[in-house]
Amino acid sequence: MGISNITSPTSPSDPMGQDRNALPQYGFGAEISFDKLLDNNPFLFRVHTPRRTTTSRHDTEPCFVGQLFSDSFASSTFRGASPQSPSSRLSPSVGTYADVANHLDWTTRSTSPYVSTSFSFAWAIWEATRRYHHSLKHSVEIAVIDAKGVSGRAVTAVELLRQAGPKERHKDHWKWYRFALEAQDVLIWGHIPETAVLASIPLTDVLNKLPPYFLSRDTPDAKDSPMSRLGWDYTRKKPSYRQFSQEMADRFLRLSVERRIRDSTTGSIRLALCLLRPWFHRLALEDFASTTATASELAYVIARWPGLWWVREHPEIRDLIRCMVYIVGEEVRAARRIQALTDSSRMQEVVGGLERLIQLHQARALVRRRSSGVLPPIDMDKQRVRLAPQKVVCGDAAVQTEEEKPVEVTMERKIQVAPLTPLSDSSEEPKSAHQFHLDALVPTASCFFTAFFLGSFIALCALSPRHAELAYFT
Repeated sequence: MGISNITSPTSPSDPMGQDRNALPQYGFGAEISFDKLLDNNPFLFRVHTPRRTTTSRHDTEPCFVGQLFSDSFASSTFRGASPQSPSSRLSPSVGTYADVANHLDWTTRSTSPYVSTSFSFAWAIWEATRRYHHSLKHSVEIAVIDAKGVSGRAVTAVELLRQAGPKERHKDHWKWYRFALEAQDVLIWGHIPETAVLASIPLTDVLNKLPPYFLSRDTPDAKDSPMSRLGWDYTRKKPSYRQFSQEMADRFLRLSVERRIRDSTTGSIRLALCLLRPWFHRLALEDFASTTATASELAYVIARWPGLWWVREHPEIRDLIRCMVYIVGEEVRAARRIQALTDSSRMQEVVGGLERLIQLHQARALVRRRSSGVLPPIDMDKQRVRLAPQKVVCGDAAVQTEEEKPVEVTMERKIQVAPLTPLSDSSEEPKSAHQFHLDALVPTASCFFTAFFLGSFIALCALSPRHAELAYFT
């Protein structure tokens, strides 16, 4: 099957209107306007090397800024989207051929107002692999961007390149045009806000989740690196994305119908969830319907890439993807809910254990003080410290971390102690201490010194926020 057949919209018309402006595997179809392509191509992809700075408040969240503004304006200027930011004063509607030429020319790119992205996930994988192989830095990532989040500031490079007449074209015009065509290049004016970046995944993680038709063999070996299993020659001095697209399409179409359906469903879902993993897991509990719908849409974009016409002939693939993503989402949501409940229960057990330990320390400290004569004795057989049962509420479920009956800490020895008070009522201890009757036989001097030291201790406990620790060390 030739590449011309891939790029041409040779397929039965979709009666439901779905995929009407869906992009082919390579290049564009009849439509090149970003706004008209947005509905059926809702994702953009950007290959980048993350730049982590210790001064950034959000160093784990990528934010991309055009090089023209990177030196003069902080990324926080763009995050705010204030009327004073340069991206609000300029828009792609005033973008010219000179702007796109300035961006595509490597000698003048440092003054470009644009950020490059692509409609094609496959081109992003191919380009990231090429950079990984030829660069000394292997921290290459692929960012997934919500195309609607940059709507109004985005334009296809082909659309701007077509504005120039024959006399206005740069000498490298056709080289740039071929690149913009094969990369399905989309230029974002000014910046890409953090809210539009769904996730950014390292290339090595993405390569482990590719559909089987991208790989030389399905069964991985523990000793194999992710690069060694790729089904195309990424070591060529002059790699060709056009040739890569043709090879992957041929691999897919040589498969049996059952294998094609498998790779178009499970293989696509596996890669889509990898590209969205942190975002998908974070929002699975908060907005389940929207999260699963977004993941299903990305999986369907991946599924139709090797053969758009074949996927259109099998409309059940979209339904299968939607159902499978929903099931996976249910499992993720249940797992995260159970994990949250388990963490809350474990934390409450730790807190309860600390409270019991503090109560024991209080009891032992009081016993030492009374046995040493610091406090007068009072007869009692047993003294109990009661801890009320506590509950932890997480979401719509309540976790009982203690038994309904109170926990009792019993001192079995028959000793002379005063009634113990709960931890929360430790401030009342000075009041009960004044109620003790002094022994009439105690000399006046002993009574004076005892009262002096006891009053000092009570004042220290009242002024200190850590009553229990002071009681223990005293």
